[in-house]
Amino acid sequence: MGLIASLALLRVHVLVVELPGRPLLRLHAEAAVRARGWVLSTDPEDTDLVLVCGTPRPEVVEAVDGIWARVPGPRVRRTVRAADELPAALDGAARVLADAVLQRRAAAEAPAARPAPPASRLGPLRPDWPAGLVVEVATDRHGLVTAAGVRRIAAEPEEDADVFLLTVADAARLLRLAGWAALALRLDRVVDLTLAGRSRDRLRPRLRGVARSVRRSVTLRWVLAREVPTIDVRGRVLALLEAAIAGEALPPPRRVLLGQPAVSLPYLIAATEPVTRG
Repeated sequence: MGLIASLALLRVHVLVVELPGRPLLRLHAEAAVRARGWVLSTDPEDTDLVLVCGTPRPEVVEAVDGIWARVPGPRVRRTVRAADELPAALDGAARVLADAVLQRRAAAEAPAARPAPPASRLGPLRPDWPAGLVVEVATDRHGLVTAAGVRRIAAEPEEDADVFLLTVADAARLLRLAGWAALALRLDRVVDLTLAGRSRDRLRPRLRGVARSVRRSVTLRWVLAREVPTIDVRGRVLALLEAAIAGEALPPPRRVLLGQPAVSLPYLIAATEPVTRG
């Protein structure tokens, strides 16, 4: 392996693709990526490794292939079905990325990149989007939703679904959508430590600290009020954090799409999605 390839492997950009019903496997995958000092990507065009969590069913194969087709070389794709497969999958991906001969051969055989899905169709596989949820909308000339169709690709929920972890992860998702990466990373750390076996009682002070920061931030309040004026995203983040601190489940608020700005749909969907789904 040459020096350039060695240095590149220090910052592998990984796009974790959560298939319907596998949120905990996705959290394990993200934790494993962070543990290596690699970078979690949200854009196929800025990705080296596509890491698919779960077994692709016919309903999502096209979406997975569409993501893969947009990834430039050098690139590698791996699928894991359980958390214990992650170390071998990541090690193998690093070897493939470092193999210049293999990458040149793959680049010569790669098909033309597929365009991104139209803005009128969201899902079923997007970063910071509920896996398996498909939303199709029509809009007027002002960009407001005039008609909407929502469907969910069937999935078998994970048997060990952990409401605490999923609640914290959903709060992180909303903060990340709002551009508040620093607070989202603090919640990501809580997820990683929980998966590593840290006592939740020892982690709750961290959640209280994030909640205090959310309450005190005038900037966050202003940004969310500007981006999503019709739904209290900040209130939802705080409700999720308080539910995790108390160890309680939190029902989602009512979801209304008609009349909403289409650009606000990612916020609105994330803020009204049930914590446990599948």
